[in-house]
Amino acid sequence: MDRADLIAEILEKAFHLAESGQPGDHRKASENPVAYVGGGNLLAKASGELAEFATHMGLRVAHSLMGKGALRDDHPLVMGMTGFWGTELVNQACLNADYVFAVGTRFKEADCSSWYPGYTFNIGGKTDTTKVIHVDIEPQEIGRNYPTEIGVVADAKSALRVLIRVAKEMYPDGFDRFEMKAKIADFREAFKASNAEMQASDAFPMMPERILAETRKALPDDAIITTDVGWNKNGVGQQFDILTPGSILTPGGFATMGFGPPATIGAKLAAPERVVVSLVGDGGFGQNPSMLATAVELNLAIVWIVMNNNAFGTIAGLQKAHYGLTYGTTFPGTAAEPTNGPNYADIARAYGAVGVHINAADELLPALQAAIASGKPTVLDVPMINNPTPTTGHWNILDIYSPDSDVSHVST
Repeated sequence: MDRADLIAEILEKAFHLAESGQPGDHRKASENPVAYVGGGNLLAKASGELAEFATHMGLRVAHSLMGKGALRDDHPLVMGMTGFWGTELVNQACLNADYVFAVGTRFKEADCSSWYPGYTFNIGGKTDTTKVIHVDIEPQEIGRNYPTEIGVVADAKSALRVLIRVAKEMYPDGFDRFEMKAKIADFREAFKASNAEMQASDAFPMMPERILAETRKALPDDAIITTDVGWNKNGVGQQFDILTPGSILTPGGFATMGFGPPATIGAKLAAPERVVVSLVGDGGFGQNPSMLATAVELNLAIVWIVMNNNAFGTIAGLQKAHYGLTYGTTFPGTAAEPTNGPNYADIARAYGAVGVHINAADELLPALQAAIASGKPTVLDVPMINNPTPTTGHWNILDIYSPDSDVSHVST
């Protein structure tokens, strides 16, 4: 098959939908396609092409954690992140897809609910209902985690440019799926409403949902944020709108605790004119606080928001679920001294940075706005309730720890 025929087959089979079949054309068109995009789109700087192609073809878009921000989260065709922390909308859409058009993604574990059928994808195995068209620059990724109907080894930007050109020749009027966009919009509104109480809660220590909501409110659309491991990564992937492609830096599936705080230094040096903020847990921040010395030496205007739940939350939850302990993973105190963990505001001041300890929920937003305006390296130590991130997916780490038991995650 030459390149022209391959491109035509991709467009007709996966995106044209069954209603558009022509007499005499016996190839089965897709009835329920989904685009699944990963971090390769951001590495290829293909966000513009992706937006143009998805819009012209009226194609729903799901993304991996590393693919977050490949399109603006408020784009009318973006459903959200898949997998363990995916919402019902995106996981059900991917489960029911007859074709998944995957671009620049490895189909990694957490984004695919540990590859268990029935949670995020039904590809391969006994429940196989979905075919995959996979575009990736790395040949070894094609068919590695899921069987592939059509595999294309190509740069994401180059591939999408060709697809756009041919799509406009084949379907000059494009497709506008009004019902599909309305369904996405309705789900977003309902999901936002389900979080509204926690986003406005005056509870202290703070609800993580309110921390994220206040942060989004304070930041310009092009602010660069870094995440680390835990609620900040999972919650941001699910609930925090990225409004400028490439403006989020995350450790992704490698989950390298301590990545986020020093990553802001590189981001600020690369883009000194932009606001740079780190969302990080107390465990992640505590891995490498000496990076504050570099930020102070270079006078970098960075804000670190320490979402401080006095615990290595995920590890504590696993330990408690499997062994009934939280030894060395939680740092409880007393009513008078609510934490036995470090005072990160004091640590910041010891390095010569500004350190602010938040003492009430309504202090965070003004403190963050003041920190951004100051132009100084600032740490905001924000006590947080360890409220679990809602999930509709699966993660087989529980099976690894207790393979013969039915164990569920617990919150500490």
